[in-house]
Amino acid sequence: MGVHKREREAAESEGKYVKKSSAVMLAVIGVLLGVFIGNAVTMLYVGQRGQRMSVSTQATPTESPVPHSADPEALASMENAAAADPTNADLWVQLGNFCFDHNLPARAVNAYERALELKPNEVNVWSDLGVMYRRTKQFNKAVDAFGHAASLDKGHITSRFNMGIVYLHDLNDPASALKAWKGVLAINPEAKSPTGQPVADMVRELEK
Repeated sequence: MGVHKREREAAESEGKYVKKSSAVMLAVIGVLLGVFIGNAVTMLYVGQRGQRMSVSTQATPTESPVPHSADPEALASMENAAAADPTNADLWVQLGNFCFDHNLPARAVNAYERALELKPNEVNVWSDLGVMYRRTKQFNKAVDAFGHAASLDKGHITSRFNMGIVYLHDLNDPASALKAWKGVLAINPEAKSPTGQPVADMVRELEK
């Protein structure tokens, strides 16, 4: 965290240095700023976690994968529970969600696929699987998963929006992205992306 620089005023020779009382005041301000920024980062992180079902509106990152944040004991416990009761779709979904939230996309894919073998009509699981396919760079599978979710629920906006993202950024197919986002607007003309940008604006930009 950077420290705000104070502009020095022209001073007499005896007043060139910050007084002790001023230094104390600066220290207090620094602590308060640290608390504020820490809380802001926490709120942003919580906000991102609440967006599990939407992919990033940016191109897939090309840098090295970010280390996962899963607690090893919690992960092992969930994996063991699913393995011990392999026909329990809910346990596989829970494991998939845990892996989704803790940056373990390959494991999330495996868990969601197992869940969908048992319960093939779970719309949100198909949509989440699509996000994880994108994270593992299986772009065609991502589109197929989003398309399957949309076919199961004609009003499922998230899957259509995410499909457009993959078409545009990963498959270099703006025409298909445009079609997907127009499908979003047909359901809700006021729809917005996770960042708050109106989908209608995204469509207009793509049509230019």
